[in-house]
Amino acid sequence: MLYQHYIDNAELDRQVLFGGENVTLEKILKDNQEYFDKLPPKLLSVGSDAKTVKGEKINVATAIMYLAQADMLTKKTLCAFAELAGCKNDCLIHAGRLGMKHATRAIIRRTLLYLYQREMFDSMLKNEIMQLSFEHGDKLAVRLNGTSDIDFEYMIKEFKNVQFYDYTKILPRVSNNKLKNYDLTYSFSPYSRKSLEHGRKAVKKKFKIAVAFNTKNSKGDTFKIPLKLFGKKIVSFDDTDARFLDKESSIGYLTRKGSSVKVRQAENKIKDSFFITEANLKEL
Repeated sequence: MLYQHYIDNAELDRQVLFGGENVTLEKILKDNQEYFDKLPPKLLSVGSDAKTVKGEKINVATAIMYLAQADMLTKKTLCAFAELAGCKNDCLIHAGRLGMKHATRAIIRRTLLYLYQREMFDSMLKNEIMQLSFEHGDKLAVRLNGTSDIDFEYMIKEFKNVQFYDYTKILPRVSNNKLKNYDLTYSFSPYSRKSLEHGRKAVKKKFKIAVAFNTKNSKGDTFKIPLKLFGKKIVSFDDTDARFLDKESSIGYLTRKGSSVKVRQAENKIKDSFFITEANLKEL
């Protein structure tokens, strides 16, 4: 039984934000025993979120996988640079539909399968990618790290004719990537001295870079995205999620999701942020 396997092996004392409350993983499992005793119906989804669905207008069908971020379910983090990049608390996993109880529960089920039944997880993932490849052909693009930062190179190697892509805050992953069908965009963060150092190296090496700004560019936002950053024109990475179609060395902006104008205005005074704010932009 999957449920009993998770009870025996999972880190049951992990505190999880579930439906607006912090509860233990043990409680979530015990309150949903029948649900966690079943395999997820699927690991990947197509056309299920506002960002990746934008690819349809340029003939791209993105299949994306959402797993638990950072140390949400395990002390051995699934996002190795989350602490130094300062993105753990502002992760998209807490925003919009992903923050709803049913979505969180589904993310937990997928992640438990990845953590404690890897062979079964890999088999499911392979079958789904094959099926989606037959269904969508050259239109298919696969993003395995929707809310995680895991090295899935072992899986990507299996599908040389499928386009994969991800964002990552782990600079060596971009530097060492040799797979022609895997496009990586470095996710810049000025949060810590180390993340800023890595970000500047990424700029120097002319990697593709995504920069998240603490604004929605709405009428209420006083902070506006500059035309240039690091001496280069900034392009929109909000128009679509198909980063593999961007020019090499592109620097693109992402606006902040799932926040109020009041919160953004207050946080624009903070330097130590994952987002580019009015306070830390001056230091770049």
